[in-house]
Amino acid sequence: MKELVSESGVPRTAIHHYQREGLLPPARKTAPNAAVYGEEHVQRLKLIRSLRGEELGPLSIGGVREVLDLVDRGVEPAVAVALQRLPGSLGVPVDARARREGRSLSEVARDAGASLSAVRAWHEAGLLPGRAGQGNTPVFDEADVAAARLIRDLLSGEGVRATDLDPIAELVGELARYERAFATLATTNAEGGEAVERRAALQRSLSTLHTYLFSRLALKPAS
Repeated sequence: MKELVSESGVPRTAIHHYQREGLLPPARKTAPNAAVYGEEHVQRLKLIRSLRGEELGPLSIGGVREVLDLVDRGVEPAVAVALQRLPGSLGVPVDARARREGRSLSEVARDAGASLSAVRAWHEAGLLPGRAGQGNTPVFDEADVAAARLIRDLLSGEGVRATDLDPIAELVGELARYERAFATLATTNAEGGEAVERRAALQRSLSTLHTYLFSRLALKPAS
């Protein structure tokens, strides 16, 4: 426990609290009053710390539980946080196959309450890209279901057409391409684990910058 506190940066009392809340995997008991923790506990606690603090949060214990559930289904932490903050986007039952293999476009359409033809069109337009799987084949998961539901609701508004959203996908795609190049340049002199950590930290910073800029620019009065 002493080493777990040191490596995770989380106090002992908080670790016990997270254990009681069921946020940590069980430890390996070595005696009635002793247990051994692994690297998965360290990484889980670091993620919880970021979710409870300003880095990705701050989230309540209930919010942390929802995000961790999505992360365990294969959703990236930053995306899981964004989904957790969308009203009505969580709580969709996931069967064992979906947890293991992800979803097909038809399953995304079914779970989002949209037609397959519409979901396929959104995917082809870049509004529903999924994430890269083996051989760059797109894989769909909870994030895509929530996004499809969001797009469906947007298009239910009067005067909104699917083609109105196409420029958003194009602009965000261009931004993503630039930021990948930027991240490569910024980590040129880093190697191995250091490069991975720097890239992850850079992505977190850029995600925060996106939120700030979009919120400020969206509220900026038209000139």
